[in-house]
Amino acid sequence: MATLDIRSLTKSFGDTRVIKGVDLRVEDHEFCVFLGPSGCGKSTLLRLIAGLEDATTGEILLDGKPITDLPPARRNLAMVFQSYALYPHMTVRQNMSFALDLAKVERSVIDEKVQRTARILELEPLLDRKPAALSGGQRQRVAIGRAIVREPRIFLFDEPLSNLDASLRAQMRLEIARLHQEFKATMIYVTHDQVEAMTLANKVVLFNGGNIEQQGSPQELYHRPVNRFVAAFLGTPQMAFLEATQQGNTLVLASGQSIPAPASLPGAQQGRRVTIGVRPEQLSLAPAGQGTLDGRIDVIERLGSDAYVYLNTPNLGRLTVRGPGDLAATQGAAAAVQIQPNGFHVFDADGVAIYHPQHS
Repeated sequence: MATLDIRSLTKSFGDTRVIKGVDLRVEDHEFCVFLGPSGCGKSTLLRLIAGLEDATTGEILLDGKPITDLPPARRNLAMVFQSYALYPHMTVRQNMSFALDLAKVERSVIDEKVQRTARILELEPLLDRKPAALSGGQRQRVAIGRAIVREPRIFLFDEPLSNLDASLRAQMRLEIARLHQEFKATMIYVTHDQVEAMTLANKVVLFNGGNIEQQGSPQELYHRPVNRFVAAFLGTPQMAFLEATQQGNTLVLASGQSIPAPASLPGAQQGRRVTIGVRPEQLSLAPAGQGTLDGRIDVIERLGSDAYVYLNTPNLGRLTVRGPGDLAATQGAAAAVQIQPNGFHVFDADGVAIYHPQHS
């Protein structure tokens, strides 16, 4: 059992309030990802959980017992850092066993734990090497292995893949996901990379300015964002936003063109300002003059199985359309986009979501 409760937690540095009253529960065996832009407070919150920072107010409880004032060594949590934090003069074996050596664990127990962890992480041939002789991915596996041998209640990851190249990041994502399944461990993982969040998490907690904007499954945040910030942050390429005015059952765009309002859109008001949000997969490319909006193709990104067409539209800006990799389109050509009826999100003037398209 390793359930974490955070209650009304705040953290201030002088007059600057970085964490602004966070309430959160991380369930046993959950893979919880703290996601958000730089400076949003996600790493500070992780450090508060680890005991590396002191909370200003609020409580942190592990399995119902307060740990807010406990030193890091007594919290039984293990943290994996972005910088690996390996001792350069020690071998892989010594790095992985160091915390157990300090705790005066029996040598036979230490050796068994290190050997078992090395086997799981495919580090057995590297146990007698020093960090300088390892690749970035191997060093990160050693850092993870050092956490595993401690058998902590919760694993804490602070942007552990940021120093790796793209192929190694993809490989290590799979390794971490596999470890979570194998150990059935509770994990809290901090990242600004939405791909890591979407592929690893059971629960994503999206932060902005020291507050939680939304928490839930990756698919819930993607398909049902509570506001425009969440909608814009999740999704690559980003959701496009079109300003519109609601006139009864019609949404009139800034370009003067109009589209039918969803039948279930609340409050059919005259003159209400709204924002339409459309993701690339909610649009389709059409010949000029035969779609909802006309424009000109600015850039085409062909990514093998998919192609992204960036279309400039008068008075509305750029729209991004996803199509098949062999999509027949020419850069600089006139084209149109088709917006499917009811196939878009709607936000009110304050950016709060008031309509989501149905998702099967």
